[in-house]
Amino acid sequence: MIKVNEYFDGKVKSLGLSNSQGNFTAGVLLKGEYEFSTSSKEWMTLTSGKWEIELPNADKKPFDIFESCEIPSGITFKVYALEDSSYLCKYV
Repeated sequence: MIKVNEYFDGKVKSLGLSNSQGNFTAGVLLKGEYEFSTSSKEWMTLTSGKWEIELPNADKKPFDIFESCEIPSGITFKVYALEDSSYLCKYV
């Protein structure tokens, strides 16, 4: 079954899928600043656009296309979408 997620008044949307390789979402973000919380460890991979990610107690870091960021479980972090962007997340 495909799970549909929508956040921030529709500015962030994703489709979720679970299979033998794990749990995943593929999504899009409109240009803007977003704060997310994690309940499990995840890897976010930028697939198009430009963004910076700010983890707790760290500076904002830009990511290149197809570069991944490891996000620890149980934190709140920020994503700064510098333009409309797309991503893939893998959850552990």
